[in-house]
Amino acid sequence: DICEAFGVSERSCYRWRWIFEECSTATKPPSPLTGRTRTITRALLMAVKDLFAEGSDLFLDEVCTWLAIEHDIIFSTSTLSRNLNDAGLTRKVLRKLTSERDEVCREEFRASLRNDF
Repeated sequence: DICEAFGVSERSCYRWRWIFEECSTATKPPSPLTGRTRTITRALLMAVKDLFAEGSDLFLDEVCTWLAIEHDIIFSTSTLSRNLNDAGLTRKVLRKLTSERDEVCREEFRASLRNDF
C-alpha cells in the first residue's frame, strides 16, 4: 500500500491525488488571496507624498484626517506609518521632500487648509 510506504494517512493520499488531478502538479498553487490587502493604493500614496512635499511639518494624525476628508478612507496613524514605510516613504525621504518644496505653494496649501477646514 502506498500510504504505508510513505507513512501517511489515506486522506493525505486522496488529497494529493485530487491536487494533481486539478492542478496537474504535485503541489497546490498559492492562493491569490494571501497576504495583507493594501489599505492605501498607489494613487493615494502619491497624493500623500505630494501632501508631505507641500507641508511636511504635518503629523500623521493630520494626514489621516486629510485622507478621511478628501478620500473617505479612515484608518489609524500606525496603519498609515506602516504603509508609508512599506512604500519607502521614510522620515528621511519625507525630510528631503521638505527641503525641495516651494514656499509659495506651501503658503497656498496652508491658506486652503485654514479656509476649507
